[in-house]
Amino acid sequence: MDKVVRFGIIGSGGISHAHATAIKSVPGTQLVACSDIIPERAQKLAEKFGCEWYDSNEKMVERDDIDAINVCTPSGLHADQGLLAAQAGKHVICEKPFDLSLKKIDRLIETCRKKNLKLTCIFQYRFSKSGRLIKQAVDESRFGKLVFATAECKWYRAQSYYDSGDWRGTWALDGGVLSNQAIHYIDQLCWLAGDWDRIEYAKVETRARKMEAEDSAMAVVMFKNGAWGVIQGSTLAYPGLSGRIEICGTKGSAVHNGDTLMHWKIEGEEQAPDVEAQASSVATSDPAIAALKGHDAQVADFVLAIRENRDPYIKPEDARRPVALLRAIYEKALGRQPLPD
Repeated sequence: MDKVVRFGIIGSGGISHAHATAIKSVPGTQLVACSDIIPERAQKLAEKFGCEWYDSNEKMVERDDIDAINVCTPSGLHADQGLLAAQAGKHVICEKPFDLSLKKIDRLIETCRKKNLKLTCIFQYRFSKSGRLIKQAVDESRFGKLVFATAECKWYRAQSYYDSGDWRGTWALDGGVLSNQAIHYIDQLCWLAGDWDRIEYAKVETRARKMEAEDSAMAVVMFKNGAWGVIQGSTLAYPGLSGRIEICGTKGSAVHNGDTLMHWKIEGEEQAPDVEAQASSVATSDPAIAALKGHDAQVADFVLAIRENRDPYIKPEDARRPVALLRAIYEKALGRQPLPD
């Protein structure tokens, strides 16, 4: 199947530009249309990337010349708009997180499975070369028995960021630092350390920003393989630090930050691997994807999944796991579930 895969984008705000750029960058794709409830945003995106625009999501997804929809709206709308696309027979890419509601996520997964539609969620850090090397080493038990899996997301967002949209920082549509920023790193822990058993400790607070949800959080997670997971997240860490993942085991340890392998030491291995040379053999079935990163790599994998009639590298069930962990952390910290059912 070599036909062009044609895309539409729901939600034409900031992150939609990363999706549109990725679609434009991947051979054999075309951005056909975009939509937004604020017409000016849709028009601006359309003019920049040379596509048609709509102020109605429903009208856009009805187009027969669109194969896949990218959902780039607030988190609490992802599954609803993914369902809108799936019911129109379109493949679906949702921005992270999948949604805030597990029930809605499950309905979307079930619908896409029944219709043989491809479905994934953007967790582009899984396509980083250093991350893929660490994943391979974990799968091969080269670090020995995992002891710690640590995720740090200490970023900075001024109050103006939360004031820029009335949905930002709300429980219904966004959540706080854990669901918006740190969800990338929560996903990395689920990917690398595996299934989790329980939340040992969790604390979330709104310490400085005016918002419903938290701007700072910490959690201790017990994984089924015996590893202890530590998650730290904040949007108050001026001027913003790099995110960080640490994996420590009885025979080795590794640290990476995005695409940078900051530390690698395994008993019996004299030197760290050459990331550029080795990552191409890890994680994807097509070496062309290994040369890409970020949204470009994930869109390229999604296009191949459509053409080869296979699951995307990030299966929908995999993308559900960090949301389940996120909700368990909130439940432990607050004694209730603040996110929508």
